[in-house]
Amino acid sequence: MKLSVAILLIWLALAPEGYGQGAAPGEPARTVHIQKIAAKIKVDGKLDEPVWSTLAPLTDFTQTEPDLGAPVSERTETLIFYDDDNIYFGFRCYDREPQKILHRLGAHDALTRSDSVDVFIDTFHDRRTGYYYSVNAHGVQFDAVSNETSSNSGGDTFTRVHDETWDGIWYSAAVLHDWGWSAEIAIPFKSIRLPRESTQVWGLNLNRSIVRKNEIAHWQAVTRFDGTMRPSKAGTMTGIEHVHVGRDLELIPYFSTKYRSSPWLPKFDGPSANGGLDARYGITQNLTASLTVNPDFGDTEADEFTPQISRFEIFFPEKRKFFTEGANYFATPMNLFFSRRIGARLPNGEPQSIFQGAKLTGKSGPWTIGALEAVTQRTSFTDPETGQNALSPAAVFGVLRVERGILAKSSVGFISVNRWQTPLVVADFSGNLLSAAETAQAVDLNILHGEHLSWASQLMVNTNALYPGMNAQHLGWKSEFTYDSEKFAYVAGGKFLGREVDLSQIGFEPEVDRWSGFMAIEYKPFINRWGIRQLFATLNYDESNGTRGEFQDAGADAELSAQFKNFWSAHARYSYDRTRFFDFVFCDSTPSCDARLTTRQNTTRVYLTPRYSFILNSNTNRALSFHVRFVGGKQVQYDWDYYGYRKQIELGLNARLGDHLRWELSGTQIRESLGNNTHYQNRNFLLSRWLYQFTPKLRARVLLQYEDDHLGSNLSVNSLLAYDFTARSAFFLGYNHQKHSPLDPADLGNVVFVKLSYLFAF
Repeated sequence: MKLSVAILLIWLALAPEGYGQGAAPGEPARTVHIQKIAAKIKVDGKLDEPVWSTLAPLTDFTQTEPDLGAPVSERTETLIFYDDDNIYFGFRCYDREPQKILHRLGAHDALTRSDSVDVFIDTFHDRRTGYYYSVNAHGVQFDAVSNETSSNSGGDTFTRVHDETWDGIWYSAAVLHDWGWSAEIAIPFKSIRLPRESTQVWGLNLNRSIVRKNEIAHWQAVTRFDGTMRPSKAGTMTGIEHVHVGRDLELIPYFSTKYRSSPWLPKFDGPSANGGLDARYGITQNLTASLTVNPDFGDTEADEFTPQISRFEIFFPEKRKFFTEGANYFATPMNLFFSRRIGARLPNGEPQSIFQGAKLTGKSGPWTIGALEAVTQRTSFTDPETGQNALSPAAVFGVLRVERGILAKSSVGFISVNRWQTPLVVADFSGNLLSAAETAQAVDLNILHGEHLSWASQLMVNTNALYPGMNAQHLGWKSEFTYDSEKFAYVAGGKFLGREVDLSQIGFEPEVDRWSGFMAIEYKPFINRWGIRQLFATLNYDESNGTRGEFQDAGADAELSAQFKNFWSAHARYSYDRTRFFDFVFCDSTPSCDARLTTRQNTTRVYLTPRYSFILNSNTNRALSFHVRFVGGKQVQYDWDYYGYRKQIELGLNARLGDHLRWELSGTQIRESLGNNTHYQNRNFLLSRWLYQFTPKLRARVLLQYEDDHLGSNLSVNSLLAYDFTARSAFFLGYNHQKHSPLDPADLGNVVFVKLSYLFAF
């Protein structure tokens, strides 16, 4: 097995650049030269100023979907020029059926599934980073920053390359015509980072999406396996000289007030008020400093309930604005910094107060820099289990991330993550860990070679108060090799985390005391016949063992998927897993004993959990789409300590009702049985989200969630009415509710809040 893997790796590394590309365009990078023109532009989407008629348009767009390499089906023109302060993009999107153009309204950064045009610029032309701008046919903006060598894990191809939490200051508009639609985009130079050279060369790519045709077309060709405009594969734009940047100072003060009614702690009931400040300053053309003082995150959407069960901590993504913006600067192959550890929730359900936070992000020569410092306040709380008063200590977080570009598209980096507090370890009255001092120092290497190969690796050392000292069990490493092309994909990797590693207070790597390895291979021919566009056949295997050599778990999966010509998809998977966990002993059959209850023994055993699943997805570009998922097989239930059977059915609906309303609904039922086929419980989950865009600036959001099992139920309501003055300032009116039955001492109860923040830009 090891020999065959080695041979495959060598063959892939030596394979010709174009192997597996199929019909993918293999053209060289395109180049466009733009002019500096002093012209007065009103960004209204009409392109009626005289300057637009003097420019030569870019018209040669080619499809990525549905017909790779074919010309765009509807004529598309892009016009570009700049002046001292801005760069301007104009689009004319002709359409022979203009009445079918999809132009849905949505909030900034909303996924509207509308016709749109996109701009990608790599201002440093380093083929690693850049900015992504999109405007749909209704004028809704979407923006992101891109970092191809940050090794972001999880999510789809787009989210691994583009960090959509970034909000830039730029201007755009779109207008419908009887011949199609047009759009204008103006990007101020002071809102982006630029090199100091008087003459600049940028990376560039452009995109048009025609949703009803499932069509995506680019100026610089993009392959299906890339899936998005990447910094490493952009075209080139020249002609930018002697532009004015400025310092770009932004001050965003806020004021908030709330009223809380909690079911178990009346002393927290009643009104309260808060205030603070966010600030940004362009220290240099390439470095930006951000500051927050006494931040308030009341407008952040609640976490979604999950039916997932695991012996390890379950991941929930960061959603707080200050920490999501610029998160790509701190991303590495291992999750050594997880910003949700800053101001984490205490046992009473409230987050620990954050006094202030500061960030420095940007570039200095060949170096990409991210630095973060945050201070949490010493916070008193009442332990809901004991009713006693307790203190969570203040803590100081310090993170430094530097990354240097090497070779054509690769990088080497270093990260230091630190949490300092006194006392070094704090637990609650039940002995559960609240917080501890920890550090992690690591180096990483990210290699991008040619069109198809990438390799990401990292070596880490951890110090922590739970395991004082330093030895080999404080070390960790991760290495992952990927080959991807139009027909084949292969990924293999491994990870080690010593048994004295503890990153629980600074990062997210819960599976410590383990060696693990995995390998997956995928064959994905594009057949375009019999109603099928593309087939995917995937095999993978993973295995983990303890640092003392004991077996932990292993799994093998086989999956067959198909994407149909109508852009529906179907997936069938069979998994055969083995996992080592505690022995479970059932309660005896005496009248006072519930036979469903089990207890853990000191001994362990290996459990076999074969299972199968089927998924059907309709075309998500349609006004109404749905998915159905069924899972069956055996499981180890870590929460309630039993080994038995599971049948899970999940139904999901996504409806865009008119141009203003989007409704998401999903329901899941899990039927669990014991090993002797005795019914144990049903677990039910319901999620309903309403998003209504009244105007481009006024929006409403309601998230309703419900779950229940044999221990009780949980109801959560998270609602918000917002008026956006700019991308970074708004008025919020919100209502949040959380209630368990029977009562959970950490219930948040009912909270009504008002928040006002306003951007002052200089």
